[in-house]
Amino acid sequence: MSEFMCYSAQENRTTIPGKLVSGRYRQPYGYRVKRSKGTKDYYLTMTLHGKGLFHNGNETCECPEGEISLITPGTPHYYGTPENTVWEFYWCHFVPKEDWLPLLKLPEAIKGIRFARFDNEKEWLHLAGAFNSLIHYNEESHLFSERLTVNALEEILLLISKNVRETQYPLDPRVEKTVKLISKHFKEPFNVPELAAMVNLSASRFAHLFKIQTGESVMEMLNKIRLRQSRKLLETTSLTIAEIAEEVGFNHPFYFSRQFAAFYGTPPAVFRKHMILALK
Repeated sequence: MSEFMCYSAQENRTTIPGKLVSGRYRQPYGYRVKRSKGTKDYYLTMTLHGKGLFHNGNETCECPEGEISLITPGTPHYYGTPENTVWEFYWCHFVPKEDWLPLLKLPEAIKGIRFARFDNEKEWLHLAGAFNSLIHYNEESHLFSERLTVNALEEILLLISKNVRETQYPLDPRVEKTVKLISKHFKEPFNVPELAAMVNLSASRFAHLFKIQTGESVMEMLNKIRLRQSRKLLETTSLTIAEIAEEVGFNHPFYFSRQFAAFYGTPPAVFRKHMILALK
């Protein structure tokens, strides 16, 4: 079934690492791509109609309507449209930011090629809208086009990861309860033993379970929630840095500033200054 791709006479040109490229194709039978040495970036597809066929040199898998496929760097790949169908799909080549890497840990269809299945129509349409925005912004050329493109891609990866976690790796009810609690009451001085007791687990068992299920410790997640809330306050209020630190649950403004700078790459005061200048 995959011979027409593997033995295609022409090797396709490899992509330029670091250059984000995207598009929407509608290809009949005979369309094929051959990259026997793989690429240095990730390749993401979202099948809108029909189906695509993927091969890694040894195994074959399909990507029908309602699925996304993700080819990992260095994976030999051959893909195209099989017989009796027309494959319509969104696609994107990209190099992820470091903090995106956990979002790319999807189930493997075959070695080096990952996938996710969307059965919820609302979530699928949301994903399609984000992909459409990605392509739109990537074609534009203005002051904010690159940032909007990156934001659209991050939204896509978040939606995919969210779908996988909810459908294929649903959260343990005790972990889900904890996430909801710290998301709503992030200002409270939580600690691991206290949270563990709330869900009737030992501190060690709770910490291990939370890390396995979410990919980060409970305190790391709480810290991120507080920092994201602090960014919103910097953008939308005139509160001082000290007031914002207290508002989101940090006891000391200096510690808050250090954490904010480590997470966002700039201290909160500088972040606010740049934001104000950008709006002028």
